[in-house]
Amino acid sequence: MRRPTLRISILLLVLLVPSLGFGQARPSSEEHFLDQEALRVATQADAVELYNAGVEALRKDRLDEAISLFTKALELDPRDHLAYNNRGVAFKRKGSLDKAIEDYNRALEITPDYGYALANRGTARFKKGDLDGALADLVHAVKLRGKDSVIYTTLGLVRKEKGDLDGAVKELKKAVALNKKNERALSALGETYEAGRNFEDAIDSYRKIIDLRGKQGDVVALKQKIEALEKSWADDLYRRGLEEYKKGNSTEAIGLWTKALKIVPEKVTVLRDRGLTYHKSGKPGNAVKDFTDAIEKDPSNAELYRIRADAYYKLKKQDEALEDYNKAIELNPRDAVAYNNRGLVYHERQELERALEDYNRAISLDSGNATFYENRALIHLAQERTRAALDDYRNALKLTTDKELSARMQERISALSEHIGEQTPRSAISLPELTNAGQAGPEGSAERREQ
Repeated sequence: MRRPTLRISILLLVLLVPSLGFGQARPSSEEHFLDQEALRVATQADAVELYNAGVEALRKDRLDEAISLFTKALELDPRDHLAYNNRGVAFKRKGSLDKAIEDYNRALEITPDYGYALANRGTARFKKGDLDGALADLVHAVKLRGKDSVIYTTLGLVRKEKGDLDGAVKELKKAVALNKKNERALSALGETYEAGRNFEDAIDSYRKIIDLRGKQGDVVALKQKIEALEKSWADDLYRRGLEEYKKGNSTEAIGLWTKALKIVPEKVTVLRDRGLTYHKSGKPGNAVKDFTDAIEKDPSNAELYRIRADAYYKLKKQDEALEDYNKAIELNPRDAVAYNNRGLVYHERQELERALEDYNRAISLDSGNATFYENRALIHLAQERTRAALDDYRNALKLTTDKELSARMQERISALSEHIGEQTPRSAISLPELTNAGQAGPEGSAERREQ
């Protein structure tokens, strides 16, 4: 703040200049008082000039010059709390925080309720890592200064550093409410929201800064930051969706994944897992749409073709299913599940040799999957190879830990063992349904699917 230069009246100077003649009379007590007062006014006038010059130097960031000028001003007027405060500002900008705090202390000794000195001392303490001292100063400064956007901003930063994210948001919102162009407050607000994983509000804060800067401003870094936050936000929604899915809350999972896809539409993993969940929820049509969107974004992903084929199979669209299984196998010739599931389509079409060939291939790639043996056993039964079917059921029984499947295998093994030497007609043996080897659920575990 610039203070007006004091002016000494010409009349007063005339009265106080002593005469040069001999025999001068001694000054009266009144004249002595005026002489001392003139000295004080003249000294203060010089101090003010030095102070104002210091302010100009500080504004132009000529810090050493500013410190020198404020020091000279204080030599003439040691009770000038403004000069102490501003010299403290210069020291703080130079990084001399201890000297800055010392000057703020002197300013507050002279004027205890000087809000700016309190706020500045709080900022210096914050930079030194004295969070409690900074918080005390800034809270007091707010009470003295009232609605001050800058003080609220620093107060918000201190609370954030102390881990009080809710308190930080509250202070920073006040700062922005008082000055909607306060970029520092908006940036700090965005960072605080980030720390609390509130990606939506963080992005909103950074977008407001972009709006403030307009078309001519440098916003490249901010746009990159927003893009990264959007990905983090979508990842967070995806993770939360998985958690809901594992709890059995498919509807909630789908809702979270739908929101994630609105933010980052090209996330293939989200499309895949939402599609799988739609499939499990009895909505294969929705699943096909998600898998199709995912394939458009990742056309060389063999798994996507295989799980879309599973959805087509559920919809009884065998031609489409076969086409996708063929593509999946072309892209990944070692996908045992794709061979098994293509075998199911051939099996239903009564193309038994093709089905058997696919089941054999599936087992050669993964001899530890009980479902593959169970499905091949059906081909053996259809072709009256009862002993071969019995062997496959026994292999399936050894491999499964599922109690329901174990019971079913034991029942079939008993029935086949009982009839194997009695020439019992094949029609007397109850044939089970075909079993899809399953597609991985969103959590990644293989699942069996009865057809």
